Amino acid sequence: MPKHTLLVAALSVALATPLTAFADAAPDAAATGDSKTLAAVRVTGSNIKRTDTESANPVQVIERQQLEETGKATVADLLRSISANTGNAANETTNNGWASGSAGIGLRGLSQKNTLVLLNGRRLANYGFPAGGLSDTFVNLNALPLVAVERIEVLKDGASAVYGSDAVAGVVNIITRQNFEGAELGGSLGTADQGGLDEQNLKFIGGIGDLDTDGYNILVSLEGYNRERLDQDQRDLTKSGIYTDKPGGRWNGWSAKGARYLVNGTSVPMLDASGNCPEGTTLVASAPIDGLAGNTCGFNQAPYTTLIPSTKRYQAYVNGTFRVNDTVEAFGEVLYSDIKGVSWFGSSPFFTLESGRFALNADTGLAEPVSSNLPASSPYNPYNPYGRAVPIEYTFFNLGATIKTNRSQAYRGLVGLRGSLQNWDWEVGAFGARSSERETVSGGFANRYALADALASGSYNLLNPSATPQDVLNAINISTLRPAESVLQGVDAKISGAIGHTWAGEIGFAAGAERRREKLDSNNPWQIDAGLQIRPAIAEVHGERKVTAAYAEVNVPLAERLELQAAARADHYSDFGDAFSPKLSLRWQPWDILLVRAAASKGFRAPSLSENSNSTSIAYGSVIDPRDPDVPGSRQNPTFFTVGNNDLKPERTKSFNAGIVLSPWSNTSLSVDYYRIELENLVGTNNTQTLVTDDVPGAVQRDERGKLLAVYNRYQNLSELKTSGFDVELRQRFPTARAGDFGLSTAFTHVRDYSRPTVVGGPLVDYAGSNLGATLPKNKATTTFDWSYGDFRTALTWYYTSGYDQKASAAASAVQDRVDAYNQFDLYLGYTGIDTLTLYAKIQNLADEEPPYDASFPGIRAPYDFSQYDLRGRYFTVGFDYRF
Repeated sequence: MPKHTLLVAALSVALATPLTAFADAAPDAAATGDSKTLAAVRVTGSNIKRTDTESANPVQVIERQQLEETGKATVADLLRSISANTGNAANETTNNGWASGSAGIGLRGLSQKNTLVLLNGRRLANYGFPAGGLSDTFVNLNALPLVAVERIEVLKDGASAVYGSDAVAGVVNIITRQNFEGAELGGSLGTADQGGLDEQNLKFIGGIGDLDTDGYNILVSLEGYNRERLDQDQRDLTKSGIYTDKPGGRWNGWSAKGARYLVNGTSVPMLDASGNCPEGTTLVASAPIDGLAGNTCGFNQAPYTTLIPSTKRYQAYVNGTFRVNDTVEAFGEVLYSDIKGVSWFGSSPFFTLESGRFALNADTGLAEPVSSNLPASSPYNPYNPYGRAVPIEYTFFNLGATIKTNRSQAYRGLVGLRGSLQNWDWEVGAFGARSSERETVSGGFANRYALADALASGSYNLLNPSATPQDVLNAINISTLRPAESVLQGVDAKISGAIGHTWAGEIGFAAGAERRREKLDSNNPWQIDAGLQIRPAIAEVHGERKVTAAYAEVNVPLAERLELQAAARADHYSDFGDAFSPKLSLRWQPWDILLVRAAASKGFRAPSLSENSNSTSIAYGSVIDPRDPDVPGSRQNPTFFTVGNNDLKPERTKSFNAGIVLSPWSNTSLSVDYYRIELENLVGTNNTQTLVTDDVPGAVQRDERGKLLAVYNRYQNLSELKTSGFDVELRQRFPTARAGDFGLSTAFTHVRDYSRPTVVGGPLVDYAGSNLGATLPKNKATTTFDWSYGDFRTALTWYYTSGYDQKASAAASAVQDRVDAYNQFDLYLGYTGIDTLTLYAKIQNLADEEPPYDASFPGIRAPYDFSQYDLRGRYFTVGFDYRF
């Protein structure tokens, strides 16, 4: 048994034994008339039941009514809007990675691998494709059905002592309806004011049996959701691809690489005898696109770039509870999700031959460059007029579009028993979860050998591509299938109850143990491993670990209104060793109107399976290159190489939280909390932008002209990260006799600092309020004003995201000091005056606000940050809910 597990066991005994001595001295509740009438419940962050929902830890609770009024169609859309989700999390509008169409959440601006997502208090399998290169393993929020959700609890404090390593930044616990009877049928239709994104949703939830009277309850929910794709040519902001009217803007949405020769740094278009460019391209000057002198056969990429993928989701959820006897219940649940998302493949809508392209060597497994030279002229090659090999850049439209289809199937099954024995509650459970992914790209990739032969022989007609024989195209074209699978299996057991009294009250105690197995396999398409595919995107991960954990908590009343809570957890990881996580919390309520709370903890985050294994990533994105030989400070698209590291140390964390909750009068609650998180042995890579800016030898590869080709990186322990800030949450009700009931709620987060090194051993740099790395706005708030009168209910929600300093590059900073703030208003109107029927209408982005302009062009050929905003625009939804 690991030494830390023994330590937790010893701590449990040490905490429990002396405290039972208070039992004889404690006053008898019945004798004093001090009887509890409120049912005790568990609040996320503790396994000890309590009647007070305000604990020593800050927990934001989003109730079902709020879920219905937001206008959000998915769990992911809802959670992305909360104020504590300040950035650094994947969303389905980011479609240039392997996790395209999925969505995660990263509280406190930390990576989504630092936020634990639970369903009814238990883990789910991670998505099969990691995000952020290979670093971020996460739960796909899109796989969770909104229709069955009763409430969502967001713990905004570190909880490693209770839940384990990935709860460093906080916990999102999605809680489904319990003991539900009846049936509800609902549906909705949605469309965007500017067109596109048509949406249909149909849902059903039904429950039979009352647990108290019938001895059982079974709930079933079904949901089908469909949304059409949105491409850049469907929005006025992005359809032309030309941004010369904006600071620092050029023809950012165009490609100059449609068909051209590169001769001594000059662009020379490939023209036929009539002076025409190949089909699909247009003769334009090269300089507005990439700064090269001369003309080119270019093309607008807007029609071939997806802003928001299409999605089809079919989800089912079943849970059941059965009373075995007066003190024991059996329970179980099954979740199944089938998701299909379709989009243009991020930064490469068609295959383009250019310098800086690589392929794997099938024998060594190492990447090697692929020449972009067109061989010298011969009787069999009429397309090279220079009499020598010359570099070309050419887009092969007739090899097919790189339409990417992501199919994800996920499930989780759970069975267990729970019951009570005298003053103790106990629970045991076993669970299994799986997420299987299949990424299919229909075409648009090239066989390196067949293409080289076709260019050398002239069998591919560069000037008139449609005249190329079909057998030549068939030999060159490659479509791919990339599989991945993530597996989670485990058993757990826990007890909770009272181990005695102090003179001030009952001593609560909880303890438990867990064992789980995690496995992640992400494979390359076979054409990549065979060395055939040019420009391979590689996300190969093979990792497995077993985790054994034990934990204990105790809640000790020190005085009538003062409680001390202590918790500890020991984890043993088969792939790196042991970790111990203690936590102390204090809750003081000197008056009914005031609660003071504080918590301090130590924790850890085990390196993810993708970081800690022999993983390899070859990815494609963009970076600003101040040394570009054509347009210094322009955004370039090199190849990014990243490898795993099985010698990584776990991240060690320290968290501190302190705050107050005020209730000065009825129907009012105001909380203000300060948080601080410190991470040591931060796992990450050198900042890519810093490597390129500093032109670090060995990490940055350039061609003979100085054109950026590749950036090399490796996961490693950097040094440390420190972040702190404030949360403010206000809830106020205004009930009136004549005008109805009014309500105001707001949640606000301010990021005070977010400091980390940009390279190994470098000084700490504050990222907060800038786009130096991932965009991290300092302030974010969600405010809702609602009003109910008779059969009508309406709610207006204001989403605010502050601006941020432009620090992505010197070139962007030269034309823009700061990116503007963003304000969005959503409106909900519901009517319940027709028996058991509810009719509603929602308008998202009431003012049709566009995302703020960012001169660094962080989007895929779009001038705004995809991680923060989208171009949905004003969006209308109408729907109904009918209760049987």
